[in-house]
Amino acid sequence: MEANMEDNFVEESQEKSNSNFEIPRIGTKDALNDHMEICVTEAEKRETGALNVRDFYTVYLIETKQSYRIYDTMVTDTNWNGALTQLSSIWRRYSEFELLRNYLELTYPYVVLPALPEKKVLYAWQKVASDTFDPDFVDRRRAGLENFLLRVASHPILSYDHLFVGFLQQAVGWRENIKETGYLQLAESTLKGLSVSVRLKQPDKRFEAIKNYSNELQSNVGNFLRVRARMAERLYAIHKLHANYGRVFSEWSAKEKEMGDGLQVCLVFRV
Repeated sequence: MEANMEDNFVEESQEKSNSNFEIPRIGTKDALNDHMEICVTEAEKRETGALNVRDFYTVYLIETKQSYRIYDTMVTDTNWNGALTQLSSIWRRYSEFELLRNYLELTYPYVVLPALPEKKVLYAWQKVASDTFDPDFVDRRRAGLENFLLRVASHPILSYDHLFVGFLQQAVGWRENIKETGYLQLAESTLKGLSVSVRLKQPDKRFEAIKNYSNELQSNVGNFLRVRARMAERLYAIHKLHANYGRVFSEWSAKEKEMGDGLQVCLVFRV
């Protein structure tokens, strides 16, 4: 029953996509990225105006415009008329990028989706105590979000999805449209029946071998990343400790009469 629900959902999603665009064959190179330039140009810090509670968040400006072929000929493909008639700019939050990716992941389970950049700072050496909206981190995330959109737009199947095109251009009602697909309810039901639906009485040994190798690789990579994180934490602690040497030598040299010059020399070599 769960499998039938998932099949029906995928078929309905593809039918909605077909209503706007003609899905090409797998292997063709034509995609939205060939007809439209997509850029995440800037980020802006905003706050909610809910009574006395001040909550800050970051939005990202997505700009799209019609692109041209290398030989300076305008794109005239009729399959993309709907996508090329509403070229504009739009602000999106990170949570909306997550919503888009979750929808695509469930609608197209046979496609390997690009990853989103991290939402929060993961390591202590990247944290800024005085400001959680560090400009360097926000700009790095902006570049990662742009790369995500470009990779989806370059896919010959994902780029034809009408909700993906709406994400780039539909300022009002996009969240409601994506929730109307019912993918959230299907995701919950799929997770509940996952342990039963994926079990096979006689699984293919080749797929089992690939699965075991993938699990082992994931475990090894996870251990490697944890060791890397511990080493980076220690290196960061040493860096913070050494960063105070300049101030210590400077204050020390001001109090010493005979050793003042020597401490100043140490300060110069330290710098």
